[in-house]
Amino acid sequence: MRYSTYQSIFPMNLENMQETQKKGMKGFIQMIANTLLLKLLILVIVVWIAGAGVLTVFAAPSVSKLEVTKLTVQPGDTLWQIAVKHKPERMDTRVYIEGIVRINGLEDRGVQAGQVLKLPRF
Repeated sequence: MRYSTYQSIFPMNLENMQETQKKGMKGFIQMIANTLLLKLLILVIVVWIAGAGVLTVFAAPSVSKLEVTKLTVQPGDTLWQIAVKHKPERMDTRVYIEGIVRINGLEDRGVQAGQVLKLPRF
């Protein structure tokens, strides 16, 4: 018989082979668990963001089209000045400005002299 330096890459011992399979299964199961946890975390974040968006939409002040007053913008007037003069006493000026922007469909916050604005009533 000739001498060979060949060594098999497969374990010859049945016990070693079974231990290797167990370690592989544990690693595989742990990898699946980590993947599921990651997917669950992403799902929770997406649902949370969507829920916050829905709450923001429903929490925004609703302005009825019937409850408005019309105002002609004078030279030098700004939305802030108009809001301060016409908003309810305890209302935040920024909220009233947002109501003006929404009810008039303004794309930017600038107004021009002669422009007719609808002012919401809250």
